[in-house]
Formats: sequence, C-alpha cells, structure tokens
Amino acid sequence: MGSMFARLSSRLATPGLIDRPTGKQVMEPCPFFDALRLTLLYQTWFGQLLLSLPLTWWFLSWQHHRVARYADSHESRKSIKPFIKTYDIDTSAAEKPVEAYATLQAFFTRRLKPGLRPLAAPDNDAVAVQPADSRCVVYDSIDAAHRFWIKGQHFSIAKLMGPGYDTTDHWQHAAVAINRLSPSDIHRLHASVSGRVVRVARRGTRFMASEFAAVHSRMDIMVDNDRIVMEFDSKEFGTVVQVMIGASEVGSVMPLVKEGQHVKKGDEVAVFAYGGSIMVTLFGAGAITFDADLEAHSRAGKETLVTFASSLGRATGRPHDHAPAGQQ
Repeated sequence: MGSMFARLSSRLATPGLIDRPTGKQVMEPCPFFDALRLTLLYQTWFGQLLLSLPLTWWFLSWQHHRVARYADSHESRKSIKPFIKTYDIDTSAAEKPVEAYATLQAFFTRRLKPGLRPLAAPDNDAVAVQPADSRCVVYDSIDAAHRFWIKGQHFSIAKLMGPGYDTTDHWQHAAVAINRLSPSDIHRLHASVSGRVVRVARRGTRFMASEFAAVHSRMDIMVDNDRIVMEFDSKEFGTVVQVMIGASEVGSVMPLVKEGQHVKKGDEVAVFAYGGSIMVTLFGAGAITFDADLEAHSRAGKETLVTFASSLGRATGRPHDHAPAGQQ
C-alpha cells in the first residue's frame, strides 16, 4: 500500500522524472496528501474558485508566515529528522552532520560538502552549468516554454522580468532553462555563467506553490510570486538573466551578491528560505545550445534530475547582444 501511494504521489508531483546519469525514470519523494492537496487546489475548478477569493489568500499568507516562523525557531529542530525521512534526503552530501543544525531553517539552507559537485569544464566559460540540484527542463524559446510548461494565463516575459527590459526584441525570443527545487534539495543557488552582476531587483509579492500542479495551472506563479531578478553580463553568452522565484512556505529569497560584482560560474549568488522554489535562466536568442539529453527529455514532457555544477549547455559562439540593463 505504501509503495502504491508513493508512486501515485510521485505521479502527481511530476509528469515524469529522468535521472540524468542513468537515463532511467525515477520517483520523486512527496507526501501523498501534500501532492493531492496541491492537485485539488491548482488543477480543479473548485480549487480555482477558492484561489479567486480574498479569504483564501489571507489564509495562505497567514500559513506562509506561520511556517516560516516555526522553521526559524529552535523548536523546529525536532522536525529535522522527520523531514529527512519524508523526503528521503541524502544527508551525507551536507557540509555538516545533521546534529549540527539548530533549526529546520538552518538545515534547509545547508551547504554541500566542498568539492562534492565537480564543476563542468572548470576552465571553459563557454560551458554553462546547472545552478542547483533540481529538476530541469529547457526550451529554445519562451513561446515553447509557455506552450509546454508554463501555463499561467497571464504569463509573459515582460511580467516575469519586470520593468526596464526590451521584451519586444532581445528577450521575446530568449532560450529558457527552468530548474524546479523540491524541499529535499539544497536551496543554495549559483551562477550558471561567469560575468559581472549588472542588476539585482526584487519583484512580486505572493507565495504560491512551485510544484508541477501549480506551475501547470492557470495561476501566474512565475509573475506573481516573490522573486529576485539577477542580470549578468557574460563575455561568452552576452546578457543572461536568472530569475529566482520563491514559493509557498518560502520565507524569502536572499541575494548574496551585489551589482558590479564579478562572479565565476558555480559561485553562490542567492539562497531560498524554507519551502519549494523555481529558478528560470534566460539566454538571448541563439546564445546557447542546451545539452542534447536535457532537450530530448523536455520535448517528451519530462523533467531531468540534475546536480549542481553539471553541464547545462554551451555558448554557440555566434554574435550576440549585450542587452542594456533594466532600470529598477
């Protein structure tokens, strides 16, 4: 019975998840009733009705802040081991032993052991890397991403990025990588490319869920949720924008770099507090060729389970624009 619920909850959590090293389909650990609740809330007419009511948003906001406060409290330490069991977390990857974390928040924002994730092509900045342990889909255009993955009824590249960007030209045909982080992942986010940090801006106010059921609903998760828009000027890729989107129960998205700072690919640039989250990386049209396995799985409607610092794609070497920085 337990295995049946595990398979069903995994199916509700993702349409299909491919383990990158083996190429085999795997299950995503997710509590059954959490997966069912999200499906009913975001994928049914009754759930859509509830989400149209101000009272629902008041309750979700209250719940968000309540969980965030608990995760920061010393009382939450007792929840760390049940959390590890629920999401089948490999604690050997953590920088410290489990007993060293004083709160659930401290464990959730843990770092990886140094050197555990080898950087793809460390001496070649023409190879972009995955920003986090996550589930990844890639598309060569925003239109394709909107057709196959992002189902928000009011989604647009202009709303995702916020004011100050030329979304009628440079970004309208951008290539996009979407990395979805589950509660089991380490929520330290990293630069996919080397370059100068041009812009760090906060957008959005809501905290809707980031799971598959929510992203594939009519709700505008990616343009309404609290998020950080971080722009990089890369010699190899031109202008690259990483949008870090908080989700339900995430206390905040905290940038760790400042405008004008130079970073190398794989450098830590932000951290998510407790909850799920999404990272969207935008490249100018024609600036990147995504890895073939990621493209194939995405075309099949499946996510790829990837590790931080593994390869995302390669710069094409074609002429590309360095889009002007937006105005905050």
